[in-house]
Amino acid sequence: MISIMFHSAGLKALPWRSSHISEPLDVIREKLEVIKDEGYRTIFMKEAAEHNGERRDKLVHLTFDDGYLDNWVHIFPLLREYGFKATIFVTAEFIDPGDKIRQQKHIYERDHDPAGCCAGFLSFGEMREMEGSGLVEIQSHSLTHTWYFKGPDIVDFWHPGSATEGGGPVWMLWNRFPGRKPFYLMEASELENRIPYGSPVYEHGKSLETVRYFPEDGELSGRLIQLAENKGEGIFQKPDWRGEFRRVVNQYRASHPTEGRYESREEYMERVRSELAESKRILEDGLGHDIEGVCWPGGAVTEECFGIAREAGYRYFTLPSNMDVSDNIRHNGGFINRISSPQDLRLKNRYLGYHSARDFRHYLRSRNGYLTSGLLFRLGKVMKFLRSGPGVYGGKS
Repeated sequence: MISIMFHSAGLKALPWRSSHISEPLDVIREKLEVIKDEGYRTIFMKEAAEHNGERRDKLVHLTFDDGYLDNWVHIFPLLREYGFKATIFVTAEFIDPGDKIRQQKHIYERDHDPAGCCAGFLSFGEMREMEGSGLVEIQSHSLTHTWYFKGPDIVDFWHPGSATEGGGPVWMLWNRFPGRKPFYLMEASELENRIPYGSPVYEHGKSLETVRYFPEDGELSGRLIQLAENKGEGIFQKPDWRGEFRRVVNQYRASHPTEGRYESREEYMERVRSELAESKRILEDGLGHDIEGVCWPGGAVTEECFGIAREAGYRYFTLPSNMDVSDNIRHNGGFINRISSPQDLRLKNRYLGYHSARDFRHYLRSRNGYLTSGLLFRLGKVMKFLRSGPGVYGGKS
């Protein structure tokens, strides 16, 4: 059994922190065509857990994380066309609060404008329509899918573009204005100045695995914000603007103790318990059936989370590729190992385009236990590299 992790289709042109996880629409269609041509049968999460670890059985578990609107607008029509089943993992706080059903679109070209089309998140109405087809199941992707401060080190400063740049800390907006999370793909740039420029961005981690740190150095934050206000946004155009802010931090901390507190173990456990139970409750209330599966946001999870999730009533779990759970946790079963859908093709930091249908075919076969296909997949990348000439390094051509 192969479980493949997709996210989004059609949002690459949108300025947002995670455009790298959104694939062109025609690329996803090519991959589904390969899966059909290879003779795979698509399954839901329960059956995937039952067959986890098996090879060469022609079973595939298609998964889409986060609950993007494009899963309804673009991907669901494809699932209907191919008769494929899929699991969509939905983060409860990102659900569109309007019980609306928006227009679907058969768009396969790489260039289209996502604004007003698919830049948003699913509503319960759309989820119920998809589940009613028998082709989609909705499972949990936790409540918040956010990041929290985890220590006193300041790693960056809130600046113009923080809310939309790749990998940027837009989650600071999520945490401050959780009610706007379903709309942030279109609103982030407008909300950005609601956090004062210069505000410190502390070292951070994904919500479920992170013991939260609560900074208490308001005077330092005030000095950083004041620097940004005094100099204006022009300061952020300087090549070494971060150095100016860093000097303020160093000067302040040279004569002031670092202040802040960490979550206690009890607070952490209660927060995780609330995250998992509340997500389950919200989805069950909106969909009218039990939610038994959970996918850990960003693959970030501790062994304690598995125990808490089972207590909350979850039975099936994605298993991060870098995590080796204890025998005690593994004994209860219900795990699913996933592989990522291969996206941008790069070698030695050279961008080589998107994976072809042939590339994906070799990749699929290799992950199903056919070693020769793995060699062909890697060889294809090398051949593209050799044919590409000087190429473009560090970005797209």
